[in-house]
Amino acid sequence: MELDFLNSLLSINSVSGFENQAGKLFIDYIVPYVDSTDTDIMGNCYANIVNECNDKKKLKFLLEAHIDEIGFQVIYIDDNGYVYIRRNGGVDVQCIPGSQVIIQTSLGEEIHGIIGKTPIHLISPEERNKNIDLHTLWIDTGLSSDEVKSKISIGDVVAWKPNMIYLSDKRISSKGLDNKVGVYIISQVIKRLSKYKGTPYQVCGVASVQEEVGHRGAIICGYNMNPNIAISIDVDFATDVPNCPKSKFGDISLGKGVVIHKSIDNTILLTFLIEDIAKEENIKYQISARPISVGGTNAIVLQQTQSGIKTISLGIPCRYMHTPVELCDLDDINAAIDLIYHIIIKSDGRMMR
Repeated sequence: MELDFLNSLLSINSVSGFENQAGKLFIDYIVPYVDSTDTDIMGNCYANIVNECNDKKKLKFLLEAHIDEIGFQVIYIDDNGYVYIRRNGGVDVQCIPGSQVIIQTSLGEEIHGIIGKTPIHLISPEERNKNIDLHTLWIDTGLSSDEVKSKISIGDVVAWKPNMIYLSDKRISSKGLDNKVGVYIISQVIKRLSKYKGTPYQVCGVASVQEEVGHRGAIICGYNMNPNIAISIDVDFATDVPNCPKSKFGDISLGKGVVIHKSIDNTILLTFLIEDIAKEENIKYQISARPISVGGTNAIVLQQTQSGIKTISLGIPCRYMHTPVELCDLDDINAAIDLIYHIIIKSDGRMMR
């Protein structure tokens, strides 16, 4: 399993709306394996395998995963040089005190800092038991007030410091696995398809932007490509942890395979077809029927684009989502690569009914 590209993706910050560097990395990596690449006005990055043929009714597959990650933006700087932030995406505020962060300034500089809070010794017992409000936290850069105000501006983007580690041979933890793991999967499927000459189908891999702030990039790429079938890959909630009732959220575990969603953001016929493919190819998979209200993916908006797009929503089980220590299993990632590859090369007229 080639993991260098995944490691590179995780080492680049790509907070929603500020994905340019990560998008460039995706394009640079994928160029040798595709016929063309492109970037649209939103910042979505496209990689196309054309497979020219005379059949105007041939399938066009869109493989989509968002490349943005949750983070923050600077909203205020006080007279002492402490930096205050707002959320950019659905950050779990309760887990961020003590985090190491990087402020990417409008001047092109990266400034390191830590998220501080009042020590528990100095707050009342009642206050200790309350949920943390983000506006009560601050970033301490270690710089003087004058230095801070000369370097940092309102609106500068703030990301958790890259922190990827392996907890075992197969378990990887990092901020931003949601959803750079999906972008990595697309890259490996396309790389594999580039060596396979048997499919007449067009395939477009998209690293989409701004999913964490409202599926904004996916709306545009759906209109741009108007595929017959869109496969959306994202992380999914692993429920193999304490205090997560399976009777409420389903039974999804790390290491047991890619997740096939059977919910309204999927074209239900396709879920049965891809389940058959997984069985035929001995690919490990799990089934989820969670409601999209628990956490929707870009499949929701792709499905409703133009006159409608058939969608397949696949998930990679992930623990501790929307924290700086998300956790995934490499076996599940491999299963997703295998399944998407075989969906494409084994597709036939059944997909279009």
